[in-house]
Amino acid sequence: MAICNITVENDHDFYRLFKYQTAAGVGIDISGTAMWMMLRRRAEDQVALMRLGTDTGEIVLTTPLVGEFSVRIAQIELERLGLGEFDHSLIMEKAGFKRSIWTGKFVNKAGPSR
Repeated sequence: MAICNITVENDHDFYRLFKYQTAAGVGIDISGTAMWMMLRRRAEDQVALMRLGTDTGEIVLTTPLVGEFSVRIAQIELERLGLGEFDHSLIMEKAGFKRSIWTGKFVNKAGPSR
């Protein structure tokens, strides 16, 4: 499992492309998968403060045959989240099998133009 630390500023949308790939950089087919990402203040907290997913449109399989997908968080959602550091992870499910793609820290900073 990979570590993916993300830092954002809350005065604009967050949008980034990612690629699920082998250590050699070869994209892995993610066609037909579902993905979701949850943020919690601490991993052990029961309640997720934010959930992103392919089912709700924040995660999009952009070029699934080569493992490419995007994650988008609207600026208003970043403001609602509040400032600080959060634990997050990305889970992928295909044919009933769930796999952890990454885990890491998500830091939401104050953007000067908000």
